[in-house]
Amino acid sequence: MLCSKEERVVKQALEGAGMLENSCNIQRITASMTNQLYSFMYSGKKYLVRIPGKGTEYLVNRQQETEVYTLLKGRGITDEVRYINAENGIKITEYLDHAHVCNMKDKDEIGACIRHLRKFHEMKLQIGHEFDVYQKIEEYEKQCGAIIINLENYKNMRKKIIDLRKITDKQPREYCLCHIDPIADNFLISGKNIYLIDWEYAAMCDPLIDIAMFCIYSELDKESTDRIIDVYFDKCCMEEERRKIYAYMAAGAFLWVLWAEIKRISGQNYEDYKKRQYAIAEEFYRYTVE
Repeated sequence: MLCSKEERVVKQALEGAGMLENSCNIQRITASMTNQLYSFMYSGKKYLVRIPGKGTEYLVNRQQETEVYTLLKGRGITDEVRYINAENGIKITEYLDHAHVCNMKDKDEIGACIRHLRKFHEMKLQIGHEFDVYQKIEEYEKQCGAIIINLENYKNMRKKIIDLRKITDKQPREYCLCHIDPIADNFLISGKNIYLIDWEYAAMCDPLIDIAMFCIYSELDKESTDRIIDVYFDKCCMEEERRKIYAYMAAGAFLWVLWAEIKRISGQNYEDYKKRQYAIAEEFYRYTVE
């Protein structure tokens, strides 16, 4: 059952999309780390409506997200969007029957998802905004304000992470549209089809960062990470590229530490997640510089 406030918010979203009339059976779905998700029936068909969660206004540029979905429309990479509001981030998509997220215990599914990611990168799509992980670290810190991150050796670790730019920027990079958040939960498998969903952070970047983000969210160790890299590169990854992925993992994990801190300021507790990401940042920094 929805509380009255939830029902009111969802109905306002459906009204804005012109789908309130003939809609029914609104149900709450387990919330993600970023948003609230609800299902509903409209004219006999099932849809999902996303309501942005607390703190996302500091993390996501909804105008840029809308531009990404416009670019992806009809390309078979993601689910089809019925409605998206570039101001408030409300999004409505068609429900995929019998779909499930990538099973990290199934090597075949993992391989299929990583190959789907590479297929997307090979399209070399272009958009008008970029993602710079080091710049984002500075932006997220500003969102934290005067609060000092309560982690051991934070300032020294931050300096080390920023210094990784010397490694990631040193090698040639072929920028293209990247997802930035291609976690296992954002790969939906429906029969023989795979969809990469939730493009909130998508931007122009080095595609190697998507491999890094996939691995750090799943909290993979070095051995498992190397297997993912080998799948993406079909076992033809140069050591310089592998080292760059480790560097992106360290920087990306450090960024999600700050993401968790912003969510905490917004009233949500991701303290354990923050500590685990900080440990990943430390670990893969060592692998990078070694």
